[in-house]
Amino acid sequence: MARMPNLPLPAETRRSLSENDRRWPIKLGIRAASTFFAFIAMILFAVTTSLSITNYGGNDWTDGLPLAPVLLALIYNPLYLFLLVRRHGRPIHPGWHVAVDLLIWGLAIPAIVFSVGVGWFWVWQPVILDVDGFVPCDDWNYWSEECQPLIYTLGRMEIAANVFLAFILIIHFILFVFACIATHKWRKASKRSAAERRNIELQYHRSPEEHLSQQPPAYTPSAQGSIRTPTSAVSEHENPFKDGRDLPAEGADVNPFRDENAVKYA
Repeated sequence: MARMPNLPLPAETRRSLSENDRRWPIKLGIRAASTFFAFIAMILFAVTTSLSITNYGGNDWTDGLPLAPVLLALIYNPLYLFLLVRRHGRPIHPGWHVAVDLLIWGLAIPAIVFSVGVGWFWVWQPVILDVDGFVPCDDWNYWSEECQPLIYTLGRMEIAANVFLAFILIIHFILFVFACIATHKWRKASKRSAAERRNIELQYHRSPEEHLSQQPPAYTPSAQGSIRTPTSAVSEHENPFKDGRDLPAEGADVNPFRDENAVKYA
């Protein structure tokens, strides 16, 4: 079993999580990592979009599109952790994870494609010096770093933001696979429970709850009842020593099979 991280979770929640899913430390760990990556990516994409619109005009939707999967991951992962603590570790239906994780990594793919496809780093060009060693900002050097330093800053921020978005894509694809496996197990358990309930109803003509309530209580030995006393083959009224009055004196020979006429040998 994976080692549990030092998360601020109550003992009851940890115990319930361990009973329902032995991989819960791994899943919560990578969801926490996805939340961190989403927070950084959100800042980078938001700043890039704002600077692009402010300085170059237009509607830079290619940097705004990645905010959809980023914000979804940033909202859903902490919300899931909150629900786990609120429900004391009782799991929610894994179908929710299938839907949300699929939506996150499904949106991340076109977001990365469009953001990288029209990124500012594609217009970077090397510097061409004139004969005097200066950098003229003409047609040959217009998109160089010396003449347009802002687009280089924007391009680096776009690269970093897309790297974090790629991490989010990979993480939620892994979580999507985990959720599909958990959903399959959940359905198998539900079908098995329904079959067992149906068998009880057909065999005993009553619900499983009624069948369980009519079962005899389980034997639980008490402190006194668990002591077993030996049982004599002689009935109580035939026992000559039942009241203690006919008991032989201490040290007396009480052998009932002793022959008084027997010859004693030295």
